[in-house]
Amino acid sequence: MKRLSARDIQNISVDILVYIDKLCRENSINYSIFYGSLIGVERHKGYIPWDDDLDIVMPRPDYQKLVSLLSKQNDYILLSPEISDNYRYAFAKLVDPSTKAISKQYYGSEDDNLGVYVDIFPIDGFPTNLDERKTFGDLCEQYRANMLMTLNNSYAISRSWMKAHLKRILLYPKYVKTLKKGNSKFWKNKYEEIVASYPFENAEYCGYMEFINEVWGVFPTEWFKHYEEVEFEGHKFLSIKDRDKFLTLRYGDYMQLPPEEERVTHHPYDFYLKD
Repeated sequence: MKRLSARDIQNISVDILVYIDKLCRENSINYSIFYGSLIGVERHKGYIPWDDDLDIVMPRPDYQKLVSLLSKQNDYILLSPEISDNYRYAFAKLVDPSTKAISKQYYGSEDDNLGVYVDIFPIDGFPTNLDERKTFGDLCEQYRANMLMTLNNSYAISRSWMKAHLKRILLYPKYVKTLKKGNSKFWKNKYEEIVASYPFENAEYCGYMEFINEVWGVFPTEWFKHYEEVEFEGHKFLSIKDRDKFLTLRYGDYMQLPPEEERVTHHPYDFYLKD
C-alpha cells in the first residue's frame, strides 16, 4: 500500500465533503463545518495546513436524515453507531473505501473499514438549568465511557505498548464490573436513549455530548438555525452564521497561529491507498 501524504488526505476528505454537501442540499439538510475545520475556513479559506481531517456538525434531526441517506449509498463507507456493530464512536464517519487507516494506538478497536474520513457530529439539546445540565452531561459521558470500556480491550488504549499493558492489568477489574452490567451494545443503547432526552428543536441550549464543557461546549440552539456558504479549498460549503461567536468561545483569538511546535496533527493514524 502507498502511504498518503497530508495533502493527499486533505484532498480525499474534501471530495468526501463535496459528496455530503450535495446530498444535504438535495434533501434540505442543515450542516456546518466545525471545530478546527471552521478555523480553517476563517484563517486559511481551507485546511489548517497541518490538519488532516474534516469535521461537520448538524442538529440531531438532520443527522438522522443524513445517516439514513448515507446508509443507502455505495460510493463511500458509512461508519456510525446507528448501523455499525462494535463501533467505538458516538458519531458517524464517512470513509473513502480506496483508503486504509493504520492506528498508532494499541487496543484502539478501530473498525476494519476505517480510512480517510469526514467526521459527522450530531448536536443535541441540553437542559437549561445548570445543575440539571451537569447531572445530565455526567450521565451521558458515563454511558459513552462504559460503551468504550466494554468494547474488546479498548479500556487499555494507549500509544505506548507499556502503558497499554499496564492499563489492561490495572483496569481489568473495572472492565469486568462494567461488563457484568452490560456489554458495549447495551451501553451504546443507553447512551443513544439518554441523548434524546432534550430534543434539539425544543431546547434553548445544545452541544455535542462527548465534548460537554461548561465553558466552551454548550451553545444557544439559535446558533444552529441560520447558515450561509463559506469557502473551503476552492469549494462552497455551509457554516453557521454565528461561527465567530463559537470560535471565540472555543478557541479565543482563533486568527492567531499557535506556536510552531504545536503545528502538528493529533490524530493517531497513518493513511494508505489500498493496492
